[in-house]
Amino acid sequence: MLPTQFTLAVTLPDDETLQSFFGADTSPAVQFIRQYLQPGPAQLPVYLFGASGSGKSHLLYAACVQAQELGLTSQLLALDDFRQYSPRLFDGLEQLDLVCLDNIQAIAGDSHWQVALFDLYNRMVEQGKKLIIVADEAPTQLGISLPDLVSRLQACTSFQLRLLSDDDKQKLLQQKARLRGIELPDEVARYLFNRQQRDLRALVDILDKLDKASMVHQRKLTIPFVKDVLSETGD
Repeated sequence: MLPTQFTLAVTLPDDETLQSFFGADTSPAVQFIRQYLQPGPAQLPVYLFGASGSGKSHLLYAACVQAQELGLTSQLLALDDFRQYSPRLFDGLEQLDLVCLDNIQAIAGDSHWQVALFDLYNRMVEQGKKLIIVADEAPTQLGISLPDLVSRLQACTSFQLRLLSDDDKQKLLQQKARLRGIELPDEVARYLFNRQQRDLRALVDILDKLDKASMVHQRKLTIPFVKDVLSETGD
């Protein structure tokens, strides 16, 4: 049994693509990942790090979506609950074109998993396959005790992702609303940010509820309508 496993046509968020990443046109990470997934000479893996909410998981999902569009096989694994599984989970993953690993900081205190990740890294590189790794800190700050693994992670092409300002989060939420075919006025977006927690995933979940309610009632998103919907859903 695998940990959180994303089957492309079913579980990957359909609005989390490379192009929909906030500031995609000027983001070095987006531009590099787009190029990294193209056919060409083998390259070292990619390492993304940053605080929760900086968009790391978005880029992992987006990389898998991009791989699918290019006809590549891929697998995304989140290691949050790694203790429920054996390190042999990584066996054979080098047969895939792309492997994405989320939250590797979770295995920092487990020597067996560190060795398994070190071995997977080497196999992926030897086979010329693509590997994208995500963590919340730079390699030397993870608390990993296997020096060779730290060295491998440091050799990756690394990008540190920054947290968005509240203003940028509001713009991103409005962008996601437009992708759903609804208009989220500035005053409604500000109301949501002032009333709700500023975690983007939680706000996007609320946006989905508002989208459905808007279609059912044939109403635009106004503050009174949003208040009614949120009171009904308990948000």
